[in-house]
Amino acid sequence: MKTIRTDVLIVGGGGAGFRAAIAARQANAETLLVSKGPLARCGASPMAGADLTCHGLGMRQAGFFGEPRDSEEKFFSDIVHQGCFLNDQPLAERFVRDGPQRLIETLEWGCEPYLCDERAIFTSGVGIVDAHLSEARRLGTSFLDDTAVLELIVHDGQVCGAVGLDIRSGEILRFDCHAVVLATGGWHKAYTPVTGSKELTGDGVAMAYRAGAKVANMEFVTFACNVPVWPPVWRGSIVTYAMSLMCGGTLENANRERFLDQYDPETVAIASSTEWNKSFFSFATAREIRAGRGTPHGGVYYVTGDTPWPEFEARALRSYPDWKVKGADFSELGRMLRDGEGVEVAGAAEYFEGGVLVDDRFASSVPGLFAAGECAMSLFGANRVAAATMEMLVSGAIAGTAAGEFAQSHPSSEPPEDRVRTATEAIEAPLRKPSGHGIGHLRHDLQEAASAMLGPVRCGEELEAFLRMLEDARSDRLPNLGLSTTTRSYNKEWIESLEIENLLLVLELSARAALERTESRGVHYREDHPITDNDGWLREIVMSPNRDGVHVEHRPVRVTSLRPPSGTQPYLEMVREMMCAHSDVGGHH
Repeated sequence: MKTIRTDVLIVGGGGAGFRAAIAARQANAETLLVSKGPLARCGASPMAGADLTCHGLGMRQAGFFGEPRDSEEKFFSDIVHQGCFLNDQPLAERFVRDGPQRLIETLEWGCEPYLCDERAIFTSGVGIVDAHLSEARRLGTSFLDDTAVLELIVHDGQVCGAVGLDIRSGEILRFDCHAVVLATGGWHKAYTPVTGSKELTGDGVAMAYRAGAKVANMEFVTFACNVPVWPPVWRGSIVTYAMSLMCGGTLENANRERFLDQYDPETVAIASSTEWNKSFFSFATAREIRAGRGTPHGGVYYVTGDTPWPEFEARALRSYPDWKVKGADFSELGRMLRDGEGVEVAGAAEYFEGGVLVDDRFASSVPGLFAAGECAMSLFGANRVAAATMEMLVSGAIAGTAAGEFAQSHPSSEPPEDRVRTATEAIEAPLRKPSGHGIGHLRHDLQEAASAMLGPVRCGEELEAFLRMLEDARSDRLPNLGLSTTTRSYNKEWIESLEIENLLLVLELSARAALERTESRGVHYREDHPITDNDGWLREIVMSPNRDGVHVEHRPVRVTSLRPPSGTQPYLEMVREMMCAHSDVGGHH
């Protein structure tokens, strides 16, 4: 076993991890960043669109067009209203305040914008992460790629190290450190389809929880609407989601009925022009599918609607010349829309508001353990409004600074040998099982069940059934999974067998939180509790491990300047009211 020592260990090779590394080095801490895949080319960050959002005055400070009427206060108000007042307001204020500086430095480090609007610049995810990787290297950060950190070691109540795996050689690695920053993203691989990276398996959240850290807001999952489910080659692409924003169109069920007509026209119009579009259209689509009016492959039809084809095509071709998107040919999709066939679409898991519970310094409840980006509890509350790319930079900078300072003021002891040995044995356990198969089948079953029962529309009976399925999978199927080979080098099945355990854990936590929240709010809709209850549920659901399983507690939302409303309302009325309250500045991000 190889031992590697550093002050700060950062887990995750995307934007949050790189920004945390920069901040930790600026705090004069020796810093090592470990990435499960290739540096800056794995996870969600390089796949992002991507935009960096901040208020209009901040845009102007960075040298771009920015709405002069906009302000920190307006941007903050939009985030809190559209987050349905479940936001952690101190963190939301920090996001708004720090955004302009994160934007300016990203540009200074070499990221190239290609478009801007009144609250965002648009660039590429690759451009963002490459700029931050370059700066982290310049400051002397050390890196390991193709290395999976699999378990945290806690001693005397403080994080003191981790155990991981060199994927190329199969060698177990021991990391001794004084602080850890988790920047591992969400758990996209738990669903199908997804718009994000399928490499993300909830590793950071699961490791933190097993180490004793609290998690919060796990019930809130954003689903991107109008994402193709058929044919398989388009599955998970956001091309039709983007088209619906740029070109218009509407949705039809299997009976070719325009089911959006059953909703209040003002509600549909508001949803079409705010960040609630993802949630509302995924919700409406899921209701049609659950009512038995879905298409053959589990979606609804996206069609051009009342937009004349020449106008629709002209708008599409402005962004997708010759129907090409990042080298992929979507001309057949264009033909299907032109001929009125429609494209089968549905909601696809995109962003996870829940994660490791953090404070103002993005520190977890375990001393020495910090979290940034999507694996940390989101500041967006019940509905993400602004860019996750900006969130990862703001949180990464704060977490990295705090971790660097903690590492130098709170040195930890070496990880106890018995705990390192226990972690190592758990990691190597799949290699000792009889040869076999079944990992792919179990993962597929989990994905299908999560998408059906923990999707945009939930109900108590299905959530309870889903939890029973997870328990059966953990007790009956997981112990019987086998590997087809015990080769240690580049053994994908070995890695996936460990990831499955993380997926089971984060799905259980998410489902338990969804069952606990007996109301509908933001991206969480309970058809058996279709009321938003501001009197009883302006609270975060916080979970932590104990001897009996999962300990559940409620924490009131932290409020600074915007007082939440009182009373109860039907879900759609509440959302319409929240969306109408947002300012007239800013569009989709």
